[in-house]
Amino acid sequence: MRLTFTLTLFISILNFSAPAYGQQLDLEYFVASGLKNDPGLKQNVNQQQIYSLQSQLINAQNKSPQVNFTSDYLFSPFFGSDGKVISITPNPSANAFGYDAALTNGGTYATQLNVSIPLLNKKTVSALQDQNNNLAAINTNTKAQLEHDLRKNITDLYILVYQAQQQEEYLQMVVSQIKERKATVEALVKRGLLQQSDYLLLEIEQNGRETDLSMARIAEVNAYGALKNAAVVSDTAIITLKEPLINLQPNPDTYYFREKFKLDSLNLAIQQNVFNTKYTPTLTFSGNGGMLASDVNNIPHNVGLQAALHLNIPIYDGRQRKINESQSKIAQQGIVYARDNFTIQQKNYLQNIQKQISLFNQNMVLINQLIAKQDLLLKLDKEKLQSGQLSIIEYIKSIQDYVAAKQNLTAAKVQVLLLANQYNYYNW
Repeated sequence: MRLTFTLTLFISILNFSAPAYGQQLDLEYFVASGLKNDPGLKQNVNQQQIYSLQSQLINAQNKSPQVNFTSDYLFSPFFGSDGKVISITPNPSANAFGYDAALTNGGTYATQLNVSIPLLNKKTVSALQDQNNNLAAINTNTKAQLEHDLRKNITDLYILVYQAQQQEEYLQMVVSQIKERKATVEALVKRGLLQQSDYLLLEIEQNGRETDLSMARIAEVNAYGALKNAAVVSDTAIITLKEPLINLQPNPDTYYFREKFKLDSLNLAIQQNVFNTKYTPTLTFSGNGGMLASDVNNIPHNVGLQAALHLNIPIYDGRQRKINESQSKIAQQGIVYARDNFTIQQKNYLQNIQKQISLFNQNMVLINQLIAKQDLLLKLDKEKLQSGQLSIIEYIKSIQDYVAAKQNLTAAKVQVLLLANQYNYYNW
């Protein structure tokens, strides 16, 4: 009873974690899994959260008061002052040895609470926030590119698995037909209408097609493994895939690459603005309160506070600003060159892919017409073979022509699917 329960539970877990055998999966299943589990996309989402926190950090660093507590003790003794070997005093005798008392006061005792508040830094904060927001926009844009690349990669791999399964399907059909004909040929050999070598030729053809079928299965296993890795699918079962439907997408209102170049260009301009903030005047308020003394005996009376304003106005830095602006202009030109070049390349890519798809579609019409005639020929050959009116060599030739046509049709279909996927990749 306990063994039965354990087996039932184990089978239930298997059924829950992996698709059932015989079930067909579609392209969207793998794409959805990849988009959900891809580590690059997850890292991108984490990076977006970092930019959100960075916005808070900018405000904390540049708007909020900075408060800290300090405590110091400076030991600066004098030797030979007033006949003493060592002493701590702000008024040593003239013949004493030690640091200048005017600089050290003979020692310092300090315990203070310090406050610093930056003022007149609105432009700096605004520039830093603009930079952070643009980096977040670039990260979001990068996420869209990662998703787009992943979708294309998974689709290509899906098509390769589908191709291998299609090859297996028609090769299995051919092997089954040959096995059926072997019985007929064997009977004709026994009746003396065909020779033993004819039967051997048919067996050789069967072995050849079984070898092709085995190679197709190996190709399917390899392609399926690559597909599952790309889609981050953990189950080990090989499932029959549905035929992928890939339609050419209409031209978008705004191409992705233009938005990318726009953000890159904007990022350069913002970097220049951030650099320029170092030339704006800054005003900082600082203050502290606590105990600051040089004589330990007077510490109770050295409790107080102080405040200060620090103004900084940059005047000259060796023309760094002009040099940085020149660098930004050169970098901006590089972005414009890349954008214009890709615009031409994209147009050529799309036109070339459309022409190839059109030619492959025309080719498939001819191949389908050929296959229809070969199907009819194989039916007629079957009747002739049963009556001994057809040589085995002619029959094998018909099978080989049929297999070649089916291979060409599958290859053409796969090329159309791959080209359509590539077209949608660039037309985005």
